[in-house]
Amino acid sequence: MIKIPQISYIVLIVFSILFPGANYAFSKGTAIIIKSQDLSAYNNVEAGFKKECRNNDITIRSIYNLNGKMKVGRKMVRNIEKEKPDIILTIGVLATTIAKEEIEDIPIIFCMVINHERYELIKQNITGISNEVAIESQLIGYQALVNSLRNVGVIYDPSNTGNIIDDAERQMKGIGIRLVKYEIKSPEMVGKALHALNGKIDALWILPDRTVVTKDSFNLIKTTTIENNIPLLCTNDVFVKAGALMAVFSDYAEIGRQAAQLANKILRLPSKDSLGIIYPDTYKLAVNSRTAKKLGLNLDTIRRIPHVIIYP
Repeated sequence: MIKIPQISYIVLIVFSILFPGANYAFSKGTAIIIKSQDLSAYNNVEAGFKKECRNNDITIRSIYNLNGKMKVGRKMVRNIEKEKPDIILTIGVLATTIAKEEIEDIPIIFCMVINHERYELIKQNITGISNEVAIESQLIGYQALVNSLRNVGVIYDPSNTGNIIDDAERQMKGIGIRLVKYEIKSPEMVGKALHALNGKIDALWILPDRTVVTKDSFNLIKTTTIENNIPLLCTNDVFVKAGALMAVFSDYAEIGRQAAQLANKILRLPSKDSLGIIYPDTYKLAVNSRTAKKLGLNLDTIRRIPHVIIYP
């Protein structure tokens, strides 16, 4: 004999197959994804978000790709409010800034916005995940290979990354590391900065600062640091592929997973207020084996650490 609860369960499954739109009624809430453009990193975030949403019974109604177009994006985002989702995930600067300007009454979770402080993403309906790994976590990652970090050099343009540097200096000081700063105003000043820092630092830390990092200047930075036996530490594995020693950077699929968990928390809040801006809770390490060999560094220990990528 089939018990009534079992019959109800079977009916529910059949009903959901025949009427897929009715699934919304049994989910915790609905979400929409807006991404700035079609990039592999953004797609990884999307995949992580979708997977974790399924685990949390959050239904994704639509996915919008702005294709990097501001005007099209504004029209698209205005129409999104008509769908009345419970929450919106924005991926990238364009999607996030447009959503901030156009959407007032729907909770927004943003990610993949480099140096998010520049965009003043502070509103009652906005929660975010920093694209940068927490300073303390970065240092733990770097010290897995470079043990003697006491004086870390950094070249930066205050108008681009001054806020990051101020925060990093406070955090590094708290754990006994001195940040040796050199301000520049143009890429042509990078050579002078490298000369001034030589002999004063244990490693050079490079941020995504468009004044500091150009194609020509990066080649100069890479060559100079290797010649002077200075580890070059970065926040993106692109630079490791190009010859930097190592990078501590976000795991994009994990950022998507984390965003879905934040969505689940927000949907449970009566007021749906912002949860603030938080750091990624996991990260990856990338190391260039050729550069490590030139600097006389042994990779045997770091190979055993999870989430390590060795190039080439």
